[in-house]
Amino acid sequence: MRKYYIGVFIALTMMLGCAQLVRVDADTYLENQDLYKGKQVLLQADLEDVVEHYTLLKGKNVEIAAPVDSYGDWGLRGWYVFLEKDGKRIRCYEEKYRYYLPWKALYLVRWAQREKGVVTARGKLKKDGVELCQLAYKGLSINTNAVPSEYNYSSPDNWYYMFR
Repeated sequence: MRKYYIGVFIALTMMLGCAQLVRVDADTYLENQDLYKGKQVLLQADLEDVVEHYTLLKGKNVEIAAPVDSYGDWGLRGWYVFLEKDGKRIRCYEEKYRYYLPWKALYLVRWAQREKGVVTARGKLKKDGVELCQLAYKGLSINTNAVPSEYNYSSPDNWYYMFR
């Protein structure tokens, strides 16, 4: 019986200790920045707002919706997607898994580009763009930080991903 109480105590402590994510649009956040100090904030912003207020929003979690301009999986910084709307452009990239472009993410980007649809990119705004966490289009959502175990970089079977 004592183990039961300890388990309940640990579960309650974990639930109460988690910080809640607050969703707010960029305009509201920029008007009332003091209200959101110490909170984990997800800014839902237009591409124009992010480009305009880049220095103020740097380091924040953002969610941007815009059409795909181009994408690629070669380069020093891993794979990337450029989102463009009304002449404003931003680079969204995956830094953690440089050599692995998830086929689901590639499918999503090609699908959206072919239909000229709007992709939603979620991630952290850094000095050179948005470091991706998630991509979404028409109900398909991809966690860009997840790499299947069959793409273990230390395995000699996956040498292709190390040297391309």
